[in-house]
Amino acid sequence: MTAVPLVSLPESSDPTRSPRADKRERILDAAIKVFARHGYHGSRISDIAREAGIAYGLVYHYFKNKEEILASIFEQRWGVFLEALEGIASEETPAEQQLFSVAALILNAYRLRPDWVKVLVIEIQRSARFAEPGQLRAFGQFFDVVGRIIRRGQERGELRGDLDPRIACTAFVGALELSITSLVLRLVEVDDAGSGGGEYYENLARTVVDIFLHGLAAEGARA
Repeated sequence: MTAVPLVSLPESSDPTRSPRADKRERILDAAIKVFARHGYHGSRISDIAREAGIAYGLVYHYFKNKEEILASIFEQRWGVFLEALEGIASEETPAEQQLFSVAALILNAYRLRPDWVKVLVIEIQRSARFAEPGQLRAFGQFFDVVGRIIRRGQERGELRGDLDPRIACTAFVGALELSITSLVLRLVEVDDAGSGGGEYYENLARTVVDIFLHGLAAEGARA
């Protein structure tokens, strides 16, 4: 596979935003840290205000309650993530390279923003609130992007055309989901000392894509 740099999530901050928007972002950043540290149910608005360095009552000036804060974290951060995915899908590169970029984006996100990924996996994705229509639609956009990459690869003869792209998409996304969950739950030992911490995640992304495309069988044993 051609070497490509790790794709990282773009910063959600906007230098042109208003002071009000900046204060709102400060509260969301603090909430991510608090939710990752104590869990959603174990966190209080006062904890978020303390982490953000603002008055307790000021949080309610921007958010009605803790539930709205969590929903805003998902909507804003997931929106930034989808923008990065759309950028990958729009590139005129082979499907294998695009799938690697998607895997690298997701797995590298844990290295760069572990608290956000932990909140997404534990407090949102694995809770009843993830079944809400808005969040299901947002997550469905992830499937749409990956499915588009796979279908285009099939049309260009880069990927097998006899497989249902929807099932292939589910298998690929499922492999990535379990990989990122294993990192969050510390079910795997992470060796990220090399290349500024990125080498481990790049190798993990390559392994996921290689198994998805070529399987586990040794080259001489493949039919």
